Amino acid sequence: MDDVLTCPICGNKMRTSHLKNKLLHPVGKTANYAERLCNGHNHIVQFWTDKETKQIDMIKISLKPNYSRFIEIDYVNQKCRITCAKEGEHEYIEITKVLYPDFPDLVKLKEMVSMYILFS
Repeated sequence: MDDVLTCPICGNKMRTSHLKNKLLHPVGKTANYAERLCNGHNHIVQFWTDKETKQIDMIKISLKPNYSRFIEIDYVNQKCRITCAKEGEHEYIEITKVLYPDFPDLVKLKEMVSMYILFS
């Protein structure tokens, strides 16, 4: 996925942090990253973009307005992880394929995540 400077959900300019020689643990890769963050109304979106390739290696998206459900999309290893928070505890669901977000609405992505949660 190509790098972006504006939030694909709300269109606001994303805040950028530059990370030199950073190990991105979930994907298992070290690179110079541009970490982009939008903490918009009822959503959080984070992108980690490899500065050399200009490609997004990982995305983290909040899927509930109370921030109790997130999805991490790992483009390097072609997999996803769903995080569900309940009463201070976290449950994780690993998915061995990439789920593609349908920006800006995320309706299809939320439906797919709900199905994975239901059947796990």
